[in-house]
Amino acid sequence: MGSDFGTRVPGRRWTPHLDQISLTGAARELGLGALVPEGSSAALRALVLPSDRAAINEALRQREPGAVVTTRVRTRTGETCVWMCHWLNDGQSAAGVAAPELRFAVTDRDRLTGLLERRSFIARARERLEGKGVHELVVADLDRLSRLNEALRHERADLVLAALGSRLIGAFLGEALIARIGEDEFAVLALPSARDTAERLREAVAASADRRL
Repeated sequence: MGSDFGTRVPGRRWTPHLDQISLTGAARELGLGALVPEGSSAALRALVLPSDRAAINEALRQREPGAVVTTRVRTRTGETCVWMCHWLNDGQSAAGVAAPELRFAVTDRDRLTGLLERRSFIARARERLEGKGVHELVVADLDRLSRLNEALRHERADLVLAALGSRLIGAFLGEALIARIGEDEFAVLALPSARDTAERLREAVAASADRRL
């Protein structure tokens, strides 16, 4: 299982009846220190934060062959790590990977604008709308950006989109969910305020487009 994640991700093997943990790869990067790569379950518990020791205990519990266990723990470096183990057919040991969580993270941001991409926006908007309160949703199809893409070279058009993302984020100062949900489509979910949400979006678009960078 460890090879599926590439050579840079340290492999892990856990053999309960021998109380033996073996790590290959960047053990030092994980903050696991001199007690690893060859150590015991006690060594591992000593090297994760006390609040996460229960999670490690659960992850190390022997399982049925074929079971897959994924656990997030923080080591003494303060970094969150992902531990993934697959229990082997003999039922006596597990093999897997251990790596900083950022190695597994998939960005939820649009590459050019820095805004949320469509799927993440929908998921976060659903969470907000399930709570109490009133929200304003504005969806804009910005034809002007299409014309800019035609008029400018690709690199320049990308700069316009990058500037638009910065201006939208600045216009709402972290209070709203802002996303690029299509090639030229943008969405904002915000709490009602003295300034109209649609107008604020319109002003940010106009400022970015008019500058032409």
